[in-house]
Amino acid sequence: MRTSTMGFVVHSASLALLIAFAFGVADAIRTLKDGPLIDAEGREYKSANFPTDAGDTRLPRLNVGPTVSVRCTDASMIIVVKADVYKNGLLVSAEELSLGESEHSQRSPCRAVAAGDSEYIIEAELQDCGSTLTVSDDSVIYSNELIIAAAAGSHGITRRTRAVVPVSCHYLRRQLASSTDQQQLAPSLLENLSAAAFSLKLMTGDWRRELLPRALYIGDLLHLEASYAGPDSGQRRLFIDSCVATLSPDATSDPRYYIIENHGCLADATEEESNARFLPRRSASSLQLQLNTFLFHNDSRNSIFITCQLKVTSEMQMSNSINKACNYVHPRWVNVDSSDVCQCCASVCSQSSLDYSTNLSGQIPEDSMASGTVTLGPLMVSPIK
Repeated sequence: MRTSTMGFVVHSASLALLIAFAFGVADAIRTLKDGPLIDAEGREYKSANFPTDAGDTRLPRLNVGPTVSVRCTDASMIIVVKADVYKNGLLVSAEELSLGESEHSQRSPCRAVAAGDSEYIIEAELQDCGSTLTVSDDSVIYSNELIIAAAAGSHGITRRTRAVVPVSCHYLRRQLASSTDQQQLAPSLLENLSAAAFSLKLMTGDWRRELLPRALYIGDLLHLEASYAGPDSGQRRLFIDSCVATLSPDATSDPRYYIIENHGCLADATEEESNARFLPRRSASSLQLQLNTFLFHNDSRNSIFITCQLKVTSEMQMSNSINKACNYVHPRWVNVDSSDVCQCCASVCSQSSLDYSTNLSGQIPEDSMASGTVTLGPLMVSPIK
């Protein structure tokens, strides 16, 4: 009889857990223009509501509201978890709760701490604990998973299984578009939003659509487009600081060939038979580049990877010796943004070579620059058609 009763309790608890999997999603949607409170401007908080087990009247129903809730700030995700998370009277401990998978769960910001007698709290930076950043047309989303482990009892048994509750913070990009909102952003948030928004794409010859990597032949003309699509892209100017070609995804491997170097100098354009050049800008937040395919001499491998370091500055900031896009038009260097800042391409371009008359850096906050590394490839280049 004892065995039968125990089996019924275990079955009932498992059933409640399966229902929780089906309906338990914690989401927080907010704008950054207003504060962290719920209001009529479009902010909404949703939280996991684990249903009680109606099939077993002997299990107490202690909670009547959500058992997992999420709050979002400009720089952090705050998760509040009720101790009776399953609403079945079986309380979880702080040691059973963590944010992110096992490789992050031992870090203190990713662990739960007690916040009173009946609930726990986890507060972590948006980009911490293995969170995933997604940028869409109208929103920026940080997603993660609340892990509810199943600790063993004193006799080595448990009546619960491991649970995973998706949690996320949503930021509406329309609220990030104005410079006023950007000033309210924590620098760490803007930096992480920006780093994920850089891209390098192979385009068709008319620049109208992206072209998937395909079989190429030596000397073919590549059309590359570097762009920045962060929530603040309307106020940013993109530059390609450097680009290096290698035979593997590792940009430090040998052999390697620098296509762009010296903070935006198109070095490949100085080579004979090269048609490399930056095209006139279509927008401040993108740059288009064309160059001929090539192979490494005396190396039979033909898979080329192109890794570029991209960065953006305030659109108000004029070009200078470290923020520029310089073509080589024999026998001189010419900037696509008109200002004459490319003379240093023949030597070394550095901060010390800034021309004060064309530099507005004293008026631009340091956190106005963001950067990201992007890799295109493999591009399969054949020596003959």
